Amino acid sequence: MSILLDKRELKKAAKELTLGKLTDVIDTLNSVLAERQKEVELITQLEQLAKSQGFTLEQLGYKLNNEMVLESADPAARSDKRPTKPKFKTINKDSQYFYVENGQLQLLRTHTMKKGLQDRGIDVVPVTKVDKKYAKQIDSLIVDATAQAVENFNAKVDAWNEWAAANAEEILTKK
Repeated sequence: MSILLDKRELKKAAKELTLGKLTDVIDTLNSVLAERQKEVELITQLEQLAKSQGFTLEQLGYKLNNEMVLESADPAARSDKRPTKPKFKTINKDSQYFYVENGQLQLLRTHTMKKGLQDRGIDVVPVTKVDKKYAKQIDSLIVDATAQAVENFNAKVDAWNEWAAANAEEILTKK
């Protein structure tokens, strides 16, 4: 019953959150997570000490149902998931496609968008067939897309390097 109340309270609180409050919530959750991790490590040490001294956990008043919590909170289980190794894809101006929507030239970000745009009656054209009145916007769109690609790549490199350090894999460098 308390879980249901907690869910209702969380839903109410989620509606009232702002960005500032979200960062506070994330900080609080991270601190709780760190505390729980310390508790797990302490319980593991306690188990090892009890076993080395010849005691059973029941003799120490420790309930065995906490073993299930330990198994689900095992940090090795999280590090088993290997992230996809990021590869930086340079944006070649000559191979890009563009479309005009609401009087603005837009860069086609993914080719899966192409069919949806064409279904809506929007023409998707290669860089060589862009109207001359939009030609000046092409370079700025390419620069923006390159900056976003570098930012996305660097974020993926951070995730990869964190996993790679824990699993003795290649450490990548950011662009």
